[in-house]
Amino acid sequence: MRRIVAALVCVVLLPSIAYAQASMTGVVRDTSGAVLPGVTIEAASPALIEKVRAAVTDGNGRYQIVDLRPGAYTVTFTLTGFNTVLRDGITLQGTAAAVVDADLRVGALSETITVTGEAPTVDVSSSTTQRVMTTAVIDSLPVSRNFDAIASMVPGVTASGANAARNQGNVVGGSSGDGIEFHGTVNSDTRVTVAGISVMTLQAGGGLGRSHPDVATASEVTVDTSSVSAELPTGGVRMNFIPRDGGNDLKGTAVNSYTRGSLQGSNYTDRLKGLGLAAVGDIDYNWDLNGGFGGPFKRDKVWFWFAGRKQLLANNATVYENANAYKPNEWLYVPSDQIGQNKGRYSTTQLRTTFQATPRNKVAFTYKYDGYCQCPGGIGATVAPEAGPDERNPRLSQEHLEWTSPVTNRLLFEAVAMHLYERWGAMQQQPRGSLDDPAKLTILPQMISVTEQSTGLTYRNLAQANNTLVPNYATRAAVAYVTGSHSLKFGINDTWGFADTRNYTPSDLPISYTFNRGVPTSITLRARPYNVKTQEDMDLGLFIQDRWTMNRITLNGALRFDYLKTSAPEQTVTPSPLTPNRNITFPQTDILAWKDVTFRSGFVWDLQGDGKTAVKVAVNKFLNGQTLNTIGSAPAPVNAMLLQTTRSWNDRGGLGINGDYIPQCDLIAPAANGECGALAASNFGQTIPATSYDPKLLSGFGVRPYNYEFSAAVNRELMPRVSVELGYFRRIWGNFQVTDNRAVSAADYDRFSIVAPSDARLPDGGGYTVNGLYDLKPTSFGRPADNYVTLSDNYGKQTYHWQGVDINFNLRPRGGLTVQGGIATGKTSTDTCAIVTKIPEMLVGVAGAAPVNLFLAQTAGMQMPDQYCAQQTPYVTQVKFQTVYLIPKIDVQLSSNFASTQGPLVYGNYTATNADVQASLGRVLAGGAPNKSVNIVYPGELYGERLQMLDLSIGKVVRLGGSRRMSTRLDFYNFLNRDTPVAVNNNYAAFMRPTDIVPARFAKITLTYDF
Repeated sequence: MRRIVAALVCVVLLPSIAYAQASMTGVVRDTSGAVLPGVTIEAASPALIEKVRAAVTDGNGRYQIVDLRPGAYTVTFTLTGFNTVLRDGITLQGTAAAVVDADLRVGALSETITVTGEAPTVDVSSSTTQRVMTTAVIDSLPVSRNFDAIASMVPGVTASGANAARNQGNVVGGSSGDGIEFHGTVNSDTRVTVAGISVMTLQAGGGLGRSHPDVATASEVTVDTSSVSAELPTGGVRMNFIPRDGGNDLKGTAVNSYTRGSLQGSNYTDRLKGLGLAAVGDIDYNWDLNGGFGGPFKRDKVWFWFAGRKQLLANNATVYENANAYKPNEWLYVPSDQIGQNKGRYSTTQLRTTFQATPRNKVAFTYKYDGYCQCPGGIGATVAPEAGPDERNPRLSQEHLEWTSPVTNRLLFEAVAMHLYERWGAMQQQPRGSLDDPAKLTILPQMISVTEQSTGLTYRNLAQANNTLVPNYATRAAVAYVTGSHSLKFGINDTWGFADTRNYTPSDLPISYTFNRGVPTSITLRARPYNVKTQEDMDLGLFIQDRWTMNRITLNGALRFDYLKTSAPEQTVTPSPLTPNRNITFPQTDILAWKDVTFRSGFVWDLQGDGKTAVKVAVNKFLNGQTLNTIGSAPAPVNAMLLQTTRSWNDRGGLGINGDYIPQCDLIAPAANGECGALAASNFGQTIPATSYDPKLLSGFGVRPYNYEFSAAVNRELMPRVSVELGYFRRIWGNFQVTDNRAVSAADYDRFSIVAPSDARLPDGGGYTVNGLYDLKPTSFGRPADNYVTLSDNYGKQTYHWQGVDINFNLRPRGGLTVQGGIATGKTSTDTCAIVTKIPEMLVGVAGAAPVNLFLAQTAGMQMPDQYCAQQTPYVTQVKFQTVYLIPKIDVQLSSNFASTQGPLVYGNYTATNADVQASLGRVLAGGAPNKSVNIVYPGELYGERLQMLDLSIGKVVRLGGSRRMSTRLDFYNFLNRDTPVAVNNNYAAFMRPTDIVPARFAKITLTYDF
C-alpha cells in the first residue's frame, strides 16, 4: 500500500495538499444577450506574487479562475472585435466563488469600460456554510486572538476543553481551551488547518495539540461549519488559516494588549456567596504581544513574512490553597487564606518564504517553533492547587513545504507537505518555593492523591502523569481541471507517525484514595509506570470532486475513500511497585485496518439568476475523527492489560473509629484481606488481556463510526452588502461501539432503586424513585475482567441524533459598519434502551467515551439508571453578534461582541450508601463497597443559568501617512458585569454550587500599529 501511495504521489509530482481558496466565475455576453466564447479574462491583484491569473470562456460563455488568494482584484475581459471591460474593486474572501459577469459590445480594443464592483454577499455555487474572519475584523473586536475564541463567535459553535465555559462568552481575555464543536459534533471531528493542511495532533482523535495557529501569520481565517469539502474525512468545524505571503512593499502589523487585576472590578456577589462559591477566578496579569512584518527579498520573485507572539498570563482559581499541602501525615483538605492560581506561558515564532521559481511554479516554505507551558494549570473548584499539573511542551515545531503550478489556464497542481513534532506531558508541578525549600521536593513522592467523593475535589498530589512524544507527517497531492462549467479535482492525502508515552504516578506508590466526607472508602491501584508505543501507519484518503454549473443550477459532488491503519511495535513492559513480577515482551501487533467510502453532495439554485438568492440542499456522509486514540491504540497489547482497578477500604487501622489513613492490607493480594476488600478485577496487572476486540470491528469496510448530515438553506441578499441565511440541519450517527464484560452477564446483576432526596433544587422538589440501578451479585464480584468491544448493532438498535435551525446575518453597508452574527438552536436525542438491559455495565460512565448518551462521556465512574436510557434535550439556543463601526472623519472605532448562550448541563451525582440501597437491593453493595455513585437527574432536564455577555471596545485611529496607522483601544469585557456561573458542581453534596463564574468586568488596553 505504501508503494501504491508513493506511485500516486509521483503522478502529481510532489507530496502535497490542495487547499480550497477563493475563486471567480461568471458568464460573458454581448449586448444582445448571446454568450461569447473565447473571451480572455485576467484577474490581477497585489496578493498574487505572479500578479495575474487568467482564463478563457468556454462554448457557454462561462469561465472559472480558481485558487485565488484573499484580496482586492481587478478583472479584465478582452476579445478581438469587442471593447475591453475592466471590473474594479472585486474583493475576494474565504472559499466562496465570486460571480463576476461582463457584457461586451462591438468596438475597438483600445476602448475600455471600467465598472466598479464589490464582493458578493451570497455564494450561488457552494453549499458549504462559511464565516470569513479577516484580520482587520479580528483586530477590531474585543476578543482573544486564540483560535477557539475566534471560532466561538460563530452562532452554534461552542468551545471545549480547559476553558470552554469561559470561551462561550468570548471573555477569556487571553486564555484558551482545547477545541471547538458544532451541531452536535465532538472536538475530535474538528480540523484546524493552515494553508488547508491539518495541523492536528495524532492523539485525541486528531484534536488540536498545543501548536496553535497565529492570527498574525494569516491574511484571513475561515470557519466552515456544515457541508464541508471532501478534502478531509471528518464533518466537524473546519477552520482554515490562510497564510500571509508578504508582498512587493515592506508591511507589518503589531497588536499588543495588556490587563491586570487593578483593571478588573468584582462580581463576587452575596448571591454567589450564598450559593457556596468559595472564590472567584480574577485576573492577576495578562500580556499578549503579537505581530509580524514582511516584504520582498526580491520584487515579484521572493517574498517573506515573519511573525511572532508572546503570552504571559495568570488567573486566580476558584479554590484556596490547602493548608495541609506538602504535609505527608495530614490527609484532609483545609482551605488556607491564599488563593490558588493558574499560570501560562506561550510563545510562537514563524517565518514563511514564498518563491516564484518560474512563471508557472510557486514554492513556499514555513518554519514554526512554539513554546508552551501551563505551569500550573487545571486548578479549580474540584482540583486543589497542589494537585494541578504542569502541562509542559519541551518541543513544538512545524515545517511546511508548499508548491502550486497552474500548468495551463485549465490545469492546476497544488501541494503541501508537513512535519509536526510534539513532546508534551501533564507532569507534577514544581511546588511554589521549592528552590528555597528543597525539602518539598523530597516530600512530594509521599503525597498520595485523594479525591473527596462528596464534592469531587482532588488534592495532595496528581493521581497520574505522562510524558509523550508525538511526531507526525502529512502529505497531500491534488490536480484540478477547470473549465467554464466544471471544476474537477482529484486528490490524495496521507498522514503517519507514532505516539510514545510513559505513564507514571508522581507518588511512591501508584495508588490514590477516595474519601467520603473525610472517611476513606476505596483505593485505586495502577500498574504504573509503563511505556506504550503505537503507530499510525497510514491515514490515506483519495477523493474526487466536481462542481458543475448549468445555467442557474450548480451541482457539487464528491466521493472519498479512506484507509486507516494503526499498529503497535514490539515492546516490553517492566516491573512496577504493584506488579513486581511483571516483565513481558509483546510482539508487533496490527490494530486497525479500516476502509470507508463516503460522499458529499450539494445542490445550489440561483433562484432569480441575479446572484442574490440561493437555495441550497446538501446530503453528506462523514467519518468520525480517529487517530491514535481510543480504538486506534487501545487494542495494543499493553493497553489491553488491566492496568487499573479499585478495592474497597474500611480504615480501622487498629486505632479506633478515626483510623490512621494507612491501608492495613496486602494491596497486591486479589482477595479481601485486612482493611481492604477484594480487587474489583482479579487479573489486575497480569498478562491475561482484560480487553479483546471483535475482529470485524478492527478491519474491513464500513465499520468506522460515521455521521450523515442533511442541510437545507436559503441565502438572500436583502439589499447591497446585506444578506441573511436561514437553514435547517440534521445529523445522524452510526457504528457505535460497546464494551461487554463477558465475565458476567445481565443475570449476574441485581436491579434496585433508590429514593432521591427531597430537595427544592431537584426536579419537582425531589423525593422521586430512581429505578434501574444495577449492582453485581456478591458471588460474581471480582471475576477477571473479560471486556469485549464490538458494534452495538450486535445487541440492539442505538441512536444519536441532532437537529436544529440557524439564522445568520451578514451586513456590510457603506460607512465603515460591519455586523455579523445570528441565532442557532438545536436539540440532541439518544436511545440505548435496547442495549443497556443486556449490558448493564454500559451504564457506568467511561472518560473519553464516544457519544453514547448525554452524560457517559463526561461522568467517569457514575452509574446512570436504565430508566434514562432514552434521552432528549430541549432546544438549546445561542444568539451571537459582532459589530464594528469606524466613525468617519474623526476615526473613532466602536465595536462590540454579544453572546447569549445556554448554561451548563446539570446532572446529579448522588452517593448512595448501603442504607439507601438495602431496602430495594435486599443486601449491602458487593465487594464491601460503602457506596455507589448514581445519577438522579434526567439528562437535559436541568441547566445552569443562561449567560448574557456584552463586550465593548472604543478606540482611536491615527493615520500617519501612506499605509501607516496606529490605534489605541480600550476593551471592556463583561461590560454589564454579570455574575453568571459558567460551571457548577454536580456532586449532590455540593449540588449546583458554582465552580466557576464569568470573569468580572475588566478593561484591556490594546495598541495596534500597521505600516
